[in-house]
Amino acid sequence: MRTEGILFLRVRYPLMLLLTLALCTCARAQRMADRLIVAYTSEAPVKKARGDAQRRALAPDIDLLHFTDSAAAAKAYQRLRVAPGVRALQYDYRVTWRAVPDDPLYARQENFGRAGFETVWEKQTGGRTAGGVPIVTAVLDGGFATDHEDLVANLWRNPGEVAGDGIDNDGNGYVDDLHGWNFIGDTASYDADPHGTAVAGLLGAVGNNGIGVTGANWDASLMLLEISTVADIIAAYQYIIDQRTAFRESAGRRGAFVVVTNASFGIEGATCSDYPVWGGMYDRLGAAGILTAASVSNVAEDVDAIGDVPTDCPSEFLLAVTNLGVSDGLFPSAGYGRTVVDLAAPGEGSYSTRPNNGYAPFGSTSAAAPYVAGAVALLYATPCPAVAALTDRDPPAAARLVRDALLASTVSRPSLAGRTVTGGSLDVAAARDVLLFSCVSDTGPLEVLSVVPNPSDGRMTVLTSATALSSTAAVVVYDMAGHAVVRPRTDRVAGNEVGVTIDISRLPAGYYVVELRDGDRVARAPCIIF
Repeated sequence: MRTEGILFLRVRYPLMLLLTLALCTCARAQRMADRLIVAYTSEAPVKKARGDAQRRALAPDIDLLHFTDSAAAAKAYQRLRVAPGVRALQYDYRVTWRAVPDDPLYARQENFGRAGFETVWEKQTGGRTAGGVPIVTAVLDGGFATDHEDLVANLWRNPGEVAGDGIDNDGNGYVDDLHGWNFIGDTASYDADPHGTAVAGLLGAVGNNGIGVTGANWDASLMLLEISTVADIIAAYQYIIDQRTAFRESAGRRGAFVVVTNASFGIEGATCSDYPVWGGMYDRLGAAGILTAASVSNVAEDVDAIGDVPTDCPSEFLLAVTNLGVSDGLFPSAGYGRTVVDLAAPGEGSYSTRPNNGYAPFGSTSAAAPYVAGAVALLYATPCPAVAALTDRDPPAAARLVRDALLASTVSRPSLAGRTVTGGSLDVAAARDVLLFSCVSDTGPLEVLSVVPNPSDGRMTVLTSATALSSTAAVVVYDMAGHAVVRPRTDRVAGNEVGVTIDISRLPAGYYVVELRDGDRVARAPCIIF
């Protein structure tokens, strides 16, 4: 009888293996351990096994059995799975809704899907690390509509300030800097600039709130810094560094966990050597563990040759971004450079917030950089123990790890070949996979979710409940006598699931048990080779 997609075998297994044969091939979801769904050709065994369970008929030959507790359900499961007249059996599960936000204007934000955000949102929507720390994105621009209905809930709140009391509560030299600072007017209030408001919306408009649009991170902490001159930029960067430093030195009681800044501005036709103080700030930000996504010029020129600031600054903590058109080619008016520009993002055709609770189209390279900055913030929400430990121990190394994941996972585009460092465009979902595969495996229980196909001709994929597998994870295959018969090569699964693919086609047809080991954790599942 097939149960939950696996053939249970009435043969004698070694006890160690027998205890691990129950297997669910469902996608990762919440199991309702006190509820069984049983399909039958004869109702008699169901009546015998259900005991005091409540019965609900789902179809003429399918029942839902609701037991008093999970132990009673487990006992019934063992009886029913071998009972004649039962053709299928499984636990009940709660499904998860597909993570596309309900914001009414999201249909005009196709670029998020093109850059892989929708796939990641099914796993995480940003805002906090796996440990619950708010992830802060610093936005430098010409002003912001801080009262916008789709932004106000996602503005950073300085934990060291009391709003409106006219006192520099945290002693950082800025009075009432609740959300950041206006370096143009030397004030805590901002000008409602359309450009800055649009950039902020792409980074962190509140997602899934039934209003307007969404940002790269549905829950965000946007630190707003109004700038106009190089001096403003330098002062703003120092403000950001001080906040990240205060956060680290106070163990999170003060300051802000800033991981990325957005720079949708610059000076065309200049080079970083012309602005050494400004350019030097990116390494200082990096030393604090902070990356920067910067947009290249909106001129169809090779910035390797003509220069562009800040994108041609040599800092390893700076990601230079050009603009991808709606047809996934380099936008005609976007700058490029095979040694200066790192990657592209789909800026053209964006749709974002505007002042006075407005929404409007937004494009150019200014719109491209926020997707990359938003991707950095979203990746810091990945449940990766290695990143969390590295962030505490060595913030610059953690920033480089996230940067490398982004650059190693771009989608190859013919129009970008020889015109960017990577030759590709942003894919945050693939970057998340790269980041997870660089992690040490998580510490939770390891469970095999499915072996597919099963039965198989010998090549099969073992999917697990883990958020990551370490580099030492390995598979051993046992025969029915409990003897290890092969240790196949393992290839990591690409995509959103975590698991390995193995080839055991050289083994004779029969019944086997696949054992996956990752450190001290072990998971097993039966399989059949035909």
